[in-house]
Amino acid sequence: MNVSFFFARRYLFAKKSRNIINVISSISLGVVAFVATAMILVMSAFSGLENLIEDIFSNFDAPITITAKEGTFLSDPSIDYASLKQIEGISEVGKVIEHDVWLNYGDQNTVATLKGVEPQFVKTLQTDSILYTGKFNLEKDSNSFLVVGVGVRGELLFPIDLNQPVILSLKAPIVGKRLSTHKENAFNEADIQVSGTFSSNAELDKKYVFTSFKFAQELFELQDACSAIEIQLSPNANVQEVKTKLVSLLPQCNIQTREDKNAIVYKTNASEKWATYLILVFILIIASFNILASLTLLIIEKKQDIFVLYSMGATKKMIRNIFVFEGIFINFIGALIGTVLGVIITLLQQNIGLVRMEGAIVEYYPMDLNASAVFGIFITAFTVGSTFCILVVPQLLKRFSRTETA
Repeated sequence: MNVSFFFARRYLFAKKSRNIINVISSISLGVVAFVATAMILVMSAFSGLENLIEDIFSNFDAPITITAKEGTFLSDPSIDYASLKQIEGISEVGKVIEHDVWLNYGDQNTVATLKGVEPQFVKTLQTDSILYTGKFNLEKDSNSFLVVGVGVRGELLFPIDLNQPVILSLKAPIVGKRLSTHKENAFNEADIQVSGTFSSNAELDKKYVFTSFKFAQELFELQDACSAIEIQLSPNANVQEVKTKLVSLLPQCNIQTREDKNAIVYKTNASEKWATYLILVFILIIASFNILASLTLLIIEKKQDIFVLYSMGATKKMIRNIFVFEGIFINFIGALIGTVLGVIITLLQQNIGLVRMEGAIVEYYPMDLNASAVFGIFITAFTVGSTFCILVVPQLLKRFSRTETA
């Protein structure tokens, strides 16, 4: 066995009375473990939030959306739909009409965004996860229906159980007609039955109502045009690769991924995650000074041992490695304990739910455990303190060991 390794292990694990050096070493180990645990919990929490955000926006934003660079609407003749469907990775191509409408029920009224979608949109939408009451039917037997956000329903105050037919009156601006010129003729009016209500999050629930593409097209008098084209992808498709192909095929259009459309949300979450991570790394660096303090006291206490080892022919490198290994042991054990605790707590939150979220869209705080992130955190926690030990221990020996020149 390596002599330096043997002495370092003995100094750390030998059965002896607990003195100040042991206490400081234990505190240092505990701080490393605590920081490693906190890192895993923080990274898992932010990853869980990212997944939650992805789930929320996936119900409303397709993986890729095509819109006009100029103006509000896309012209059908300018789009080669056949070429779009032939791009590898694209599974569905659907047109969307999205525009504000005025809704009325009895004495109540409000403004919402009407989203008219084609039948294939409903196939890709996770309706079971957002449906609140009724059914997510947009079209049946040539009749169109409306699915309303619970926030919009709260403004209109129509019956929530939908046991009796609920008919809403819609008033929508006709695209291309100015109010100042056409007066009342600038609007279309229509009545439509509510088939269900949905709930995703407070902002979207108060904004959107869904209907069929056909109904929206007739309401806004849009012929051969749409607000956007939504692209659904195959399970293993690469979003950026598909986007690159679409950009080259449709230079006259804006091509946006779901992350592009919600850039502020994603960037804010990412910046908060890494800012918190860096703060914890800084705390880890402070913890490394505790380890150096315990090594300093150990060097002072073991002066006699160092003298004896020198007398027996030990080299400066061997003596240095004893205390370097001591610091590495503390970091390794602390990082390992912290990593294990972090993984256990995260798994408990995922499967049991230790922390609840009252009044939120999910019952428990979302957590997502990523194996590569866990390994990276363990390496970070182990490396930071160990590097300090490797760099500083030789200086400590020079300063506090008078026997080095022996």
